[in-house]
Amino acid sequence: MTWIDHNAPLVTMADRAAVDRVLQSGWIAPGPERRRLEEDVVAYFGAGRAVATTSGTLALFLALVGLEAPADALIAVPTYSCVALLDAVRLAGCRPLVVDVEPDGLTMSPQSLRDASDRTGRPYAAFVVHTYGATAALPDLAEICPNLVEDCCHSFGSRGPHGEHGTFGRVAVSSLYATKVFTGATGGLCWSADTEISERITSYTEASFRSSRWPRMPLTLSDVHAALARSQLSRLAQVRERREWITNQYLAACPDALAPAGLPDPGRLVYRFVLRCADEEERERLLGFFHKHEVDASRLTQRHELLHRELGAAPGYFPVAEATVGRTLSLPLYPAMSDSDVQRVCDLLTKLPC
Repeated sequence: MTWIDHNAPLVTMADRAAVDRVLQSGWIAPGPERRRLEEDVVAYFGAGRAVATTSGTLALFLALVGLEAPADALIAVPTYSCVALLDAVRLAGCRPLVVDVEPDGLTMSPQSLRDASDRTGRPYAAFVVHTYGATAALPDLAEICPNLVEDCCHSFGSRGPHGEHGTFGRVAVSSLYATKVFTGATGGLCWSADTEISERITSYTEASFRSSRWPRMPLTLSDVHAALARSQLSRLAQVRERREWITNQYLAACPDALAPAGLPDPGRLVYRFVLRCADEEERERLLGFFHKHEVDASRLTQRHELLHRELGAAPGYFPVAEATVGRTLSLPLYPAMSDSDVQRVCDLLTKLPC
């Protein structure tokens, strides 16, 4: 029996050919292939301008540059998320305002954002993550903080009630890291339909840009990475279809009490299939069960990684994240899984020691 990894990229012969074409071209630094990737992203969304960066963290930073976030500005971030959000806020010379998440989708809670705003003042902008592909409450959040940055690292290709993820906020970002929906091995994307915002972002990436406020650093993606990302983006429809098929297989086998909230959802690209265990004891028991059968289930975010704990904030303001983090267990779900891998996971779902 072979071990089933929690994540693995799907790299096709077309991907290899795309990278090899650039390697043989004589130009591998940021150049024409990177610009074509940016054009492909704009074509996908139908408007605006995009920048391909060296990381998702720098894409978040560029979003704040585009929004002209003042020094020391408050930037709202969900506590149940990646530390890259904090890194980007700090890099921009701003201050994080950490808020709790919704019980079902684990996206930023409008009520928690409102409460935090009442305590500290309204944030200048908010990083809104569509966690695991679930659609955040964008209109409600925008009422409190109009400068929304949609983080589509988990949800590029998802559609919600207000359209394609990445088209509601004033600016949006995604990651091209190896585990994401589509990959350049590394990298990030930042895009906006707002002309002034996109002009500020693209101007910042030019070599001639100088500012006493913003630090200068290498930002744009190499053509080698861009070639891989372009090839992968061209298959996004097939990626959606494969993820949806795997999700439906899991849902058919999964006990209702453990099934992820909000599924099935025909518009959602499911990034993670996250079981909701009764408590931490059950989660650890199921984790051991899957590992015993050579399936790499994952705890995902752990308690010490919650962003409010990173900052030493009192946990009482974050009851949902604190209650959730000990109960989540993620199963492998990615297009590179074989049908037999999927069937093995389904068989285990029907035999869980609940």
